[in-house]
Amino acid sequence: MVISKPDDCLRVLNEFESGLLQVLDSLLQKVKTKPEPQTLFHYTNDSGLHGILESGKLRLSNIFSLNDPSEIGHGLSHATAILNEQTSNGTPQVKDFANNFSRFCQNGMSKSAYFFVCSFSTNEHDLGQWRAYADNGRGYALEFEANPLAASFASLDGGADEHRNNTFHMRYNDDEIKEIHRQLVTLCVPLISLPSERPCNSLSADDYWLHLGAVLSMYTLETALYFKHEAYVNESEFRFLEIFERGEDPKVNWRARSNELVSYRDFNWRGIHPKVLKRIIIGPAANRAKAEHFVKECLTAYHPVKEGEVEISFCGIPYRAM
Repeated sequence: MVISKPDDCLRVLNEFESGLLQVLDSLLQKVKTKPEPQTLFHYTNDSGLHGILESGKLRLSNIFSLNDPSEIGHGLSHATAILNEQTSNGTPQVKDFANNFSRFCQNGMSKSAYFFVCSFSTNEHDLGQWRAYADNGRGYALEFEANPLAASFASLDGGADEHRNNTFHMRYNDDEIKEIHRQLVTLCVPLISLPSERPCNSLSADDYWLHLGAVLSMYTLETALYFKHEAYVNESEFRFLEIFERGEDPKVNWRARSNELVSYRDFNWRGIHPKVLKRIIIGPAANRAKAEHFVKECLTAYHPVKEGEVEISFCGIPYRAM
């Protein structure tokens, strides 16, 4: 990138963000090449099943309150490692930028924007999810018709922002996310020393570095949201993602969990498309008679026949509860 004027730092920052957006768009094009599934499964326990049927809503949780926070940390770790590598021989200002970026990824990323996700699976027979999300095999998997559910979710942004509401298959390829983060960092590194090399009248050096780091962190995080560690490939996760910029008000709800409040947003699937729920699968370690009775009572109380017949079935895979 050629700097032609002493006061064009703002232009440089805008061009930098445009470059990052091209990298993100390239990723999204790859994501869209994989066909959407016909059905989606949402694993949950008895209280989760009751809540989903009673309210007709699914919860999109704040990504910084996920059950496994290391998921986000893993995605961000690649960018920080690459930035530290590419700036290891740089000036003190360049090294300070890299250190500040690493600290922000560890402690300040949750303040950059609002990201809410709801996770589904294309796999109804994954033992790991029965154990982790469905009460150690005693819970349930709700089967939804994928296309109308995803289309209903995508329509909620009303076209306000092309990246606000997305649905996609998660990717399980560490080499791919490393390469994407290398592209993002490589666009950034040559710009770090700009305030030290020539005057920048439109911004102070600190404001310039703050903006540069904030933009890099935002795109680093957003690309990381499409990836999980390869060890989780059997989950076959299909994710619903909703993004709000920091200045927006996402109108969240709150729930208590282990002495903390967790923010979430509701997705009113039944109010938009009530017939997408097709089946409820009872877990392999459940008491079949009691679980079936519970499901039938919930359906009778909260999901009238006019909103679509829901099949009840049992997971028949061999299972040993832990």
